[in-house]
Amino acid sequence: MDIQWPLALFSLLAGCGGGMFAFAALAELKGFGGRRRFAVALAAAIVVVVGGCASVAHLGNPSNIMAAAANIGSLSGISVELIFLGATVVFGVAYAVAVKREASASVCKALAVIAGVLGVVLAFVTGNGYVMESQAHWNTPLLPLCYLASGLTMGGAVYAACAVALPDDDEAGQKSSFALVNRCVLVIAAVQAVLFLVFDAVNGFAGDAVSFWVCAFAVGGIGTAVCAAFAGKNGKLAYAGAACAVIGGLGFRCAMWLMGTGFLSLFTTIAARGVLGL
Repeated sequence: MDIQWPLALFSLLAGCGGGMFAFAALAELKGFGGRRRFAVALAAAIVVVVGGCASVAHLGNPSNIMAAAANIGSLSGISVELIFLGATVVFGVAYAVAVKREASASVCKALAVIAGVLGVVLAFVTGNGYVMESQAHWNTPLLPLCYLASGLTMGGAVYAACAVALPDDDEAGQKSSFALVNRCVLVIAAVQAVLFLVFDAVNGFAGDAVSFWVCAFAVGGIGTAVCAAFAGKNGKLAYAGAACAVIGGLGFRCAMWLMGTGFLSLFTTIAARGVLGL
């Protein structure tokens, strides 16, 4: 199957933005990253919105867009993605505004946690929407778990890069918080690599050599983990880690599409399944 680039970019950006919100929530709860909380939250919201625009580009024409919007209550894969995308952006922006206006700590923490949880769910549902019987390689709960791990890996790695670009004023606090974030990224990237490998194994190792083994597994999984492990000694490795995580996320999504059988016409499929009430 040909790679559907608008959908690949949508899930990539939505997952990355959702992961960024999750790590912004961690920073808020732990009390570090004061200089970058607003910037990270705003950047995460922009990334998710751009991802949503990429998804809309795949819908083809205004009638398809209106059909998706009109049937948002159907709780189909598309409508669930739209619901969590919108909710994530709303609470993410609300958190950014609260931080900018120096709202109370309780308000900031509450909004951060809500945005973070919604971001995690968003990363999951962008993968869960592809679990369908018509695509044997995709029809496994491992797929949304891979998307979730990918989103958190990207979000954490991008947050680590932001921590280098906008360090805390407290040097000791910066060092400890940076170490915490990198430990999280290291663990999640390792879990991601294992999930990718199991997903490919379940599908008879059908993953494309370049997109799966090189980009997703080697660069995205192992490369990101290695960068996170040594970023404490050389902070600039955080930038490399973020690049590796994004390359890995895109590589996995490309590999997924290449595993698909036949040409998937999005609205033909959803109409047949009745998920939009068509």
